Amino acid sequence: MTSSSRGTKARLSLIGAAGRVVSEKGLGGVRIRDIAAEAGVSPAAVLYHYPETDALMLDVHRAAVDEYVEARRAEQQRSFDPRHRLVSAVIAGVPPYTDPGVIKQLYEMHGLARRSSEHAELMSSLWRREHSQYVQVIEDGIRLGYFAPTRKPAEVARMLLSMEDGLVLHLVSENKHLNPDKVIDTFIHFAEDILHCSGLVRLSRRLIKDRADAEHEDA
Repeated sequence: MTSSSRGTKARLSLIGAAGRVVSEKGLGGVRIRDIAAEAGVSPAAVLYHYPETDALMLDVHRAAVDEYVEARRAEQQRSFDPRHRLVSAVIAGVPPYTDPGVIKQLYEMHGLARRSSEHAELMSSLWRREHSQYVQVIEDGIRLGYFAPTRKPAEVARMLLSMEDGLVLHLVSENKHLNPDKVIDTFIHFAEDILHCSGLVRLSRRLIKDRADAEHEDA
């Protein structure tokens, strides 16, 4: 292994460790010694690769965006049916059906986006990539005759994404009036109405049950 590849491997390990610390303690609780302990290295090793904590947090944010978007894309690719792809994408964006740690990292980074143009651009890129996924599945659904929205696909995608972000924010903020299944039900009912596509709620409940059954068999 070359020194360059060793350095890359070390940085990836630190990014993962820092992300877990952010998820557990929040940005306000991040300390170099905690990241080092999580990664199993010395604080000096962390500072060798990341003399500035800001640079490490930027890489954590970038990794969280990539992981979240690609996980949702992978779920969509399990089916050609736009209805399945839409519902699968929704489920894959709601903890615990997605990695709760990644979701917490993304919402923690909102605060940094208000003070840093680089973090703000990462938040914007997250929006663009998620919006693009929704537009694609909506356009495919219209083309195949499953969806019949009265608004343009880009506008529908914007509305769906806005509702999703708000619901998930309340969920990770421990809103006692919501749980994962209520979030998904609320969102999918709205999607049924705006897309004029009945059966999405029933489909989402079946996919969640299938997922739970599969996890029970693996346990």
